[in-house]
Amino acid sequence: MCIVFPGTSHAQSTHRYAAHARGGTHLYVLLGLGNNSPGLAEFGDRMQRAGVGTTVANHSYGPLLAQEAIAEYRSGRTSSIKIVGHSLGGSAAARMAAALARAGVPVQLLVTLDPVGGSAPSSNVRRYANFVPRTGEDHFTMIAGRMPELYAYVLGR
Repeated sequence: MCIVFPGTSHAQSTHRYAAHARGGTHLYVLLGLGNNSPGLAEFGDRMQRAGVGTTVANHSYGPLLAQEAIAEYRSGRTSSIKIVGHSLGGSAAARMAAALARAGVPVQLLVTLDPVGGSAPSSNVRRYANFVPRTGEDHFTMIAGRMPELYAYVLGR
C-alpha cells in the first residue's frame, strides 16, 4: 500500500506495496480535506490484507495517481481499477476516472462518499455507487454506516 499525505513528496511518503499477480486489481482510496475521512485508511489496510493492491492518498494526489494507474494498466500489471473517494476525495475520484477514460482505461468500480462538487461517473466506469448521509448521519459517521456496503462493492460480493 502507498499512503500519501499532503506536505510530503511522493518519494518521502510511507510505501508498502502488495505483491499481486500480473493483471490484478488495484484499489485507489482518495481521502478528503486534511485526510479527515475516518475509517478509510483502515479500510485500505483491510483491503490490502485481503489481497487487493491498494493505494491510500490525499485527494490532491488524484492526477498523479491517474497517471500511475494508466501506466500500470498499459503495462499489464493491473487489469482492474477500483476507486473510492470521500468528500473532496469523492470529486477527485470522479476526475481520476475521467482522466482514465480519456486514456482509454476502464474503471471497474467508482464509489463516492458524500462528494464535494461533481461526482458523475464517466463512460468508462462499469459500476458506480454514490453514498450521501442518511437522516441522523453526518458527513463522517456516514462512512462507518456504509462500510459493509463498501467492502461488498470492492470485494465483488
